[in-house]
Amino acid sequence: ATGATSWAPSVATAPRRPSPPFCVSDACGGQLMGLSGEITSPRYPESYPNDAECRWSIGAAGGPITLVFADFQMEGGQGCGFDYVALFDGPTATAPRLGRYCGSTRPPRTVSSSRHLLVLFKSDFNIVGRGFKAHFYSGAEEQRLQLSFLFPQAGECQEVYTAIKGNFSSPQYPSFYPNNLQCQWSIQLPPGYRIKIFFLDLELEARSSLTGGCDYDRLSAFDGGAENASLLGTWCGRDSPAPVTSRGHRLLLVLHTDRSTAKRGFSLAYVGGEASAPPGGVQDPGGLLGDGSTRGGGQAPRCQLMH
Repeated sequence: ATGATSWAPSVATAPRRPSPPFCVSDACGGQLMGLSGEITSPRYPESYPNDAECRWSIGAAGGPITLVFADFQMEGGQGCGFDYVALFDGPTATAPRLGRYCGSTRPPRTVSSSRHLLVLFKSDFNIVGRGFKAHFYSGAEEQRLQLSFLFPQAGECQEVYTAIKGNFSSPQYPSFYPNNLQCQWSIQLPPGYRIKIFFLDLELEARSSLTGGCDYDRLSAFDGGAENASLLGTWCGRDSPAPVTSRGHRLLLVLHTDRSTAKRGFSLAYVGGEASAPPGGVQDPGGLLGDGSTRGGGQAPRCQLMH
């Protein structure tokens, strides 16, 4: 982007492979810093591409890192010789290997011995799967955050994001979300930043035929860290929201579902930019945000494979 806006992250690209029509940010590898965050395989929850190699190097100041897989479905095979995820107890693949996984069984909860963890994803030339979605936490953050949003049987779920860009989705997406939820996703960037969210997919219970409002299931965005902040928007049904930009360095999304009628839910991506961006909102950081293709009304960040 041009102008006064400056951007923290840079993403390596592989010129031999074009960007897919839509995907989520951090789609294939990168340096991830912060107390907590989320990573997904390329194009998740769509099938990942063949011949991919992605490396996420996670570093956290809060101590050892815990990695929990919320979804996992890849090509199987004895010894995981085709498509697999490998975890290493350090910042590079020369560190001790903690495990190598494939097939459709979720890997076990993994804890690093230091503040670094490497996640390596590889796929071969044929047979693909849905891929994976995983959440990571530093030692200090895991003590504070509840993990119930991964398996929201108690009707509560919560996530906190501090990375400059990321993506998340409703519980069990793209399957139907549970009933009786009150979920919160809090994006908290350093002071001086603003946050822009892009809706990749949205399908909730329809509006009330009596009031025309989102009286049943709804997703709301607040311009701050709590629900008493200014309301940026409320959506339900098959709404196609335009991208939404915060005025400050915090943004809160809240999903409420009632006791009946569940749908697919939502998937979105966010990116942070310095608050010197023009009043129209956070600008495209040098091509990080989509190529003009849309899904659910918002431009999706590009996928860039690292080799």
